[in-house]
Amino acid sequence: MTRGSLVVAGLLLWAAVASAQPAVIPRMAQAPHDAAQTFATLKRYFSDPSLSLFTLQSADDRARTLVAKRSGIDLQSWGQWAYCSLDPSHLLDSLRDAAVTLNIKVEASGKSASYVTVAADFEGTYGIGSSESTSQCVSKGVLEQNILAVAGATP
Repeated sequence: MTRGSLVVAGLLLWAAVASAQPAVIPRMAQAPHDAAQTFATLKRYFSDPSLSLFTLQSADDRARTLVAKRSGIDLQSWGQWAYCSLDPSHLLDSLRDAAVTLNIKVEASGKSASYVTVAADFEGTYGIGSSESTSQCVSKGVLEQNILAVAGATP
């Protein structure tokens, strides 16, 4: 293999690795309440769809984990929360459905504080005519920061 071939191969590998951005990036912060109170606050928030517009899928009081889902997200919220990298063949497609699944974990951090982790998994369904495709999308971190604020956490 020539030196030029190695350079080209290296650049191609670097470009592939650089473009492979993870879709789910957890956000973490400390809340000023003990873990039980922080977990209860978040559970109450996600249990009331009029407050959060989410549906609580599961709540494990023992592990202090929550899973909440929201679909049918409006375009304005979607634009603030996530973006999707679409294949060039789908650039004329429009967003038909937008959904997010939140995975939240609350851990003790001393006697009077807790550590909250929020991971948002975004999925967009795009289409034109009768053609549809679903894409894994990347969070901008805004929704996660909003959830951390509900818990009283500061980044």
